[in-house]
Amino acid sequence: MGKIEELLVNRGLYDSVDISIDDLDELEKCLSKRDYVGNTIDCFCKQCGTNRVFEYATSEIHEETGIMRINIFDDVSGKMRIPKKEETFNSYLNKRYVLTYRCTRDKGHAILFDLIVTDDKIIKIGQYPSVADLVIPEIAKYKSVLGTQYRELSKAVGLFAHGIGIGSFVYLRRIIEKLVFDKYSEVADRISIPSEEFEHQKFDVKIETLIEFLPNILVENKNVYGIVSKGIHELSEDECLEMFPYVRAGIELILDDLLAERERKAKEKMFEKFVAQKTGELRK
Repeated sequence: MGKIEELLVNRGLYDSVDISIDDLDELEKCLSKRDYVGNTIDCFCKQCGTNRVFEYATSEIHEETGIMRINIFDDVSGKMRIPKKEETFNSYLNKRYVLTYRCTRDKGHAILFDLIVTDDKIIKIGQYPSVADLVIPEIAKYKSVLGTQYRELSKAVGLFAHGIGIGSFVYLRRIIEKLVFDKYSEVADRISIPSEEFEHQKFDVKIETLIEFLPNILVENKNVYGIVSKGIHELSEDECLEMFPYVRAGIELILDDLLAERERKAKEKMFEKFVAQKTGELRK
């Protein structure tokens, strides 16, 4: 995934990516009015209700921020010449673009992105449907695992979509805490650590205590709790916003493991019940 696609699909409002002349190919692919074969993004389609491939349709360049012009004629002779790479790159800067992508399943379904390109950054200043509109349906599958904590995840996503990084981290940390404490409550009678002692342990030690019962992805990356805590207490909004997609992805990996475990147990129970029932019938 290119940096511009990452900005479009995964980043919230007022987030940005750095650009340089080395990114010219991607700039041309994403911002030019010309048609580029294969310029697509993968994201949730609100109207279809599932993930779809969206194809680039057009980019609108606002007049008040300048129109993309490349002088391809020699001023004296009028002959065609190939623009220098620097000229081409500069032609994309200091402008505002509205990008339209259309669902390849139904062209009537569209996503719009509003961007400002400065000398060295692309900033996302608008999007419809919103990041929250696209992401929240995707995370609905975690309701069965999170229970009431599902609200924490949806709030985190909503805050991120509105450019609030530190606040979103508060809710992500609560989710990690709840997952660990819930697991302790579930297995407390199988370990020799009393609740008072467990509560006073450092959080990474808590995870070590439950190493046999927690998903491997959390055990192997137990420092994520410290990273999120540092974000809340020491880092800026922008730093938290930059890290949010990665922390969210990690939490979803943990939830995926818990969801798979729950589904497996349900299937095992159904299968065992079936075998026991049929075994009883055969003995009659």
